[in-house]
Amino acid sequence: MIPYDTPQAIITTIIPTYRRSKLLGRAIRSVLNQTYPYFKVCVYDNASGDETAEVVSEIAKHDSRVNYFCHKSNIGMISNFIYGMSRVETPFFSFLSDDDVLLPNFFQTVMDGFKSYPDAIFSAGATVHITEHGEVLNVPLHRWQREGFYNPPEGLLNMLGGKHPEWTAIVFRKKIVEKIGLLDKDIGYPMDLDYELQASARFPFVVSKKPCALFVTINTSFTHTFEDDQFIKWGFRRMIAKLQENYFLPEDIRAHATDKLIIWFRWIFFWNGIKLIKKNKFDKVKTISNALYNGLNSKNKAILLYTLACFKHYFPLGYYLFIVLNKIRKLFNKDKEQIIMTKELQNHYADFSRFLNL
Repeated sequence: MIPYDTPQAIITTIIPTYRRSKLLGRAIRSVLNQTYPYFKVCVYDNASGDETAEVVSEIAKHDSRVNYFCHKSNIGMISNFIYGMSRVETPFFSFLSDDDVLLPNFFQTVMDGFKSYPDAIFSAGATVHITEHGEVLNVPLHRWQREGFYNPPEGLLNMLGGKHPEWTAIVFRKKIVEKIGLLDKDIGYPMDLDYELQASARFPFVVSKKPCALFVTINTSFTHTFEDDQFIKWGFRRMIAKLQENYFLPEDIRAHATDKLIIWFRWIFFWNGIKLIKKNKFDKVKTISNALYNGLNSKNKAILLYTLACFKHYFPLGYYLFIVLNKIRKLFNKDKEQIIMTKELQNHYADFSRFLNL
């Protein structure tokens, strides 16, 4: 029997951080603002060497649920997440990036999910992708047909295609570490997606479509991910291989799920390559083009991306003319369905931007 009502902490929120003291303060306050009180916050400072310790100490003076640990040297972002995960002692845990924000009902929502469905390995709420200026960009769970309990492989298949719930709004049972281990460092930044796929391939989970967290687009976007050589050189291949070789899934489901993951990778690799062209990061674009060509069997996208990069590099005026003409084309060929979806998301979720000012 899980003690859902207890004076002791049963959830640990892990917050790895590095030189973002102001944003970190907001993140911590968003946890302390929860309506469900039985938790503790563990901040893992990656040797920031700035005022981070003072910011956490000042908050901890007023709330003993806040804990602080500082590494002697910077061990890297991924290793810092894994370090925090390996030290969880409570029955449940969650991750929070130092620039993201929890909504007050998060813990209560997901713990109600566990109470209703005791077999769930994790419980998720909806994450609102939002800019610091309050523009709503995406809400992946908004596209799910239903909320509630998902058995494998239904839950896994619902996640694919960019619809996975971010772990910002997920609470995991600690026993998941015994079942599938810690995060896979070899994946690179999208280790969270990999972990969710591995979990949902074997175990049931529960989702609520209630907004529970804000994923704030600063540097924690896929554009930042695609500046990481580890993922674009070999991490994506490892993620695909792990899904292909997951023998907890029937062979036909494995094949179907792998195809969906590859199709989505082709799309995000190409469009993030376009963004990196705009930043003049041609070496990264070359690496992405190679991944598309050799790793994702998308030769047309690879050639087009590399051609655009060369065009921008050697004929910048011609490239900008192409961009202007393409924007004009889009004005006359607007995707009405996308426009409707954008307005719908803004109408439904824009009000949550007030929590950016915690």
